[in-house]
Amino acid sequence: MIRRRSISTRLSLNILLVVSVLFLAAIGIVAFTSHKLITDEAKRSAQNVLDASINDIEKKLSPTESRTENLAWYVSNRDCDTATLHFLTEAVVKALDIIGSGVAFAPFAFDSTCYHFMYYTSDSNGELKSGLLGGDTYNYFAMDWFRVPYETKKPYWSDPYFDEGGGDCLMSTYSVPLIGKDGRVYAIATADITLEWIAEKVKSIKPYENSYMTVVSANGSYFDATTEKVLREETIYTMANRTGNKQVAKITEEMMAGHKGVERFSNNGYMGFAVYGPLHNGWSAAIICQYRDVLERSLEMSKILGLVCLFGLIAMFVICRRTVKKLTQPITELTVSATNMAKGNFHAQLADVDTNDEMRRLHDAFDQMQHSINDYITELRSTTASNMRYESELNIAKSIQQKMVPTDFPNRNDVGLFALLQPAREVGGDLYDFVIRGNELYFTIGDVSGKGVPAAMFMSITRSASRFISGLDMELDEVMKNINDCIVDGNDSGMFVTLFMGCLNLETGHLKYCNGGHNPLVVIPANGGEPYFLQQKPNIAIGVFPDFVFQMQEMDLEKGSRLLLYTDGVSEAERSDKSQYGNERLLEWAKSSLAIESEEDVCNMLYGDVRKFTDGNEQNDDITIMSIKLK
Repeated sequence: MIRRRSISTRLSLNILLVVSVLFLAAIGIVAFTSHKLITDEAKRSAQNVLDASINDIEKKLSPTESRTENLAWYVSNRDCDTATLHFLTEAVVKALDIIGSGVAFAPFAFDSTCYHFMYYTSDSNGELKSGLLGGDTYNYFAMDWFRVPYETKKPYWSDPYFDEGGGDCLMSTYSVPLIGKDGRVYAIATADITLEWIAEKVKSIKPYENSYMTVVSANGSYFDATTEKVLREETIYTMANRTGNKQVAKITEEMMAGHKGVERFSNNGYMGFAVYGPLHNGWSAAIICQYRDVLERSLEMSKILGLVCLFGLIAMFVICRRTVKKLTQPITELTVSATNMAKGNFHAQLADVDTNDEMRRLHDAFDQMQHSINDYITELRSTTASNMRYESELNIAKSIQQKMVPTDFPNRNDVGLFALLQPAREVGGDLYDFVIRGNELYFTIGDVSGKGVPAAMFMSITRSASRFISGLDMELDEVMKNINDCIVDGNDSGMFVTLFMGCLNLETGHLKYCNGGHNPLVVIPANGGEPYFLQQKPNIAIGVFPDFVFQMQEMDLEKGSRLLLYTDGVSEAERSDKSQYGNERLLEWAKSSLAIESEEDVCNMLYGDVRKFTDGNEQNDDITIMSIKLK
């Protein structure tokens, strides 16, 4: 058996739920806001560190550029021999904290007998060394620091490289072309700086535990705090393509384009951001930070806040439940009284409530309900007895009405006949009748306006008048006129009845009929002919106007023909969407009825087709069907 929670528990849980949602929303807003503020501050801080680092690097690069350009000017404006080159290059090395400086001449530019000629001075552990470089072991013509400015005629910072045979270390070279009067480059003045100080700079930049700085050259070579080996084996382009990370690729493109900005990215399952900016020499620097480091303290504070809220909610639930349980105690006592009332003890004693609040009003409502139930039970007993008498009388009326219509259908060789009547209520206003006199079959079908008991009474009057008057030796139009005059007299209620009367000669098939405002009959010819509605003259319904002159009509039927009579409960049967059965559907169904031998089956199958069409919708009018077949 499922145990039901008390109202105090459920109310406390609902309050806890609402407060929990509010707490979670507040924590979420605080966490989101604090995370955003911390992230924005971290980005600003990283940007400041990057700007300061770029400024430090620029301070190292700018003097190197100006001294190298001065060296190029001196060389281009003097006839330099080896001694002069020694003096100039040594002066550059001494003036700057660099590892070497030199002048590399184009083929045969210094001496027509020398294909290679480069004078180079280097600083090796505080000792200056000078000498010539060039040859098969040191072909500087193929090196970027010579080839690029030689071809472009513009100063150039080379990618970081390891210079074997020259500086013998990881370095970058600033090259300035010397252009002759003929417009051709005849020499390159250089200054080499070691990248160890940049590596140390990169390693020292670490705003957070897992953050790092990277420097990228103009052609994509890069290095960071992890290793310098990457610089010789991989560019930032190949690294971006290797990882397949589109966000990293986008940051790479932005850096190589010389742009400055901040971009979010995810890599190896971690989210982070990169702050990047350009150097004046075409290089770019970036600081990479992970959000887990930036938000570490914020997450710790969020956890602490969450635990505080959890314990607060637990305490609030306990206090709230005790308070609510005390306040709702009268409901528990009233529940016991209500249970006793449910078992039939409507005089059960209600619990006393001494408060002047909703509980008191609930107690008074129970007390009023108790008195109302007792009064209602007394009244219900009286009403039930009256309803039982009315239902009994209505069943008697239904039985009488059913006995008023004939059910002893003829079993003859010359005619088949059957009829059914299904009232919409216990009693209805439809009628049918038939009688055989000699070789003539007199038949009648009618529909009283309205439903229920009034229609049933009017139907009884009409049927009695029809049976009496049709027994007289009169034509059908006279019979209809007399019935109409009989019904009109004293018809203050304004009710009327549509009535069809027919007389069929069973030997000749001659049919006389008179229609007083009733639905047209369906004639189903023998031998599979198309069914059609019987033509009729515009006579009015019975009971509308006195002294109305009705018109009789005649026709001949072939043996095997069938007459299908019905009330508007068939043609006007409705579905729930208000669509009706209609005359066209009735004619369509009638095409297949000749294959049915029994008239009883005809009536029952047509009624079944109507109920199938209505698809369970409540019958809104009386239904009467009569089938006559001339054999």
